Amino acid sequence: MKNTLFHRVMTEYKYLTMKYWRLSEAGQHWDSVEEYDDINKETYSYFRRFTDGYKLSDPPRNSYVLDICARTGNGALFFWEKRVIGKVLCADFSANMQAICGRRLKEKGIPFQLQLVDTFPLPFKDAEFEVILCFETAEHVPEPDVFIKELGRVIKKGGQLVLTTPNLLWRPAHSLAAIFNLHHSEGPCHFISRGRIHRYLRDSGFDIITEKTTVLIPAGPKFLIKLGEYLEGRIGKSLMDILGLRQIYVCSKK
Repeated sequence: MKNTLFHRVMTEYKYLTMKYWRLSEAGQHWDSVEEYDDINKETYSYFRRFTDGYKLSDPPRNSYVLDICARTGNGALFFWEKRVIGKVLCADFSANMQAICGRRLKEKGIPFQLQLVDTFPLPFKDAEFEVILCFETAEHVPEPDVFIKELGRVIKKGGQLVLTTPNLLWRPAHSLAAIFNLHHSEGPCHFISRGRIHRYLRDSGFDIITEKTTVLIPAGPKFLIKLGEYLEGRIGKSLMDILGLRQIYVCSKK
């Protein structure tokens, strides 16, 4: 009964209209997402959060990195392979995702720690990290301004933040994808406008070094993906900022 169309419609309506939720509720949602990696392996746009984030950034090598809401560890693995990570602390709201992440990083021999997070302030010292990776996380926090201020507190002066978040325009598409069983649900979330992200970053002591909106066609046959890539480079920044799926911000702590 829980996977009927009616149930999925009502669940997505609840998520769309939620005004506040606890981090533990977000964690419970991600605990319930089965086959997370199998689902995202078939989604072209998923891995681009890592590849685009890396291309647009210039993080120092062998850094102490916080991967906040690391989920199954794909971002940490990617940045380890690029030699950005000397050691990494993978934090998350989901105990299940933490367990998967820990097993995966251990298999690869990556120096890591795990930290389950269910409240603010974050359980880290001031200026503890040299690099913070924050992929598709701010929208899952009920108070993103508080969350980003915490990121500003725990990163060193001159440290680099790579933050990605979905474009506000794409919120209905994510709900429809979940309703029609095309993709997993995003759970409790509020997508955030560019203006608010700019304000939160500025108020948290960050300078935006690079900002870019990417991905026009998130999934589909290869020819369609190639068409999306072709159009991304040709329709201009203003239109991409409106139509693109993912906002990417590379920031330096003042």
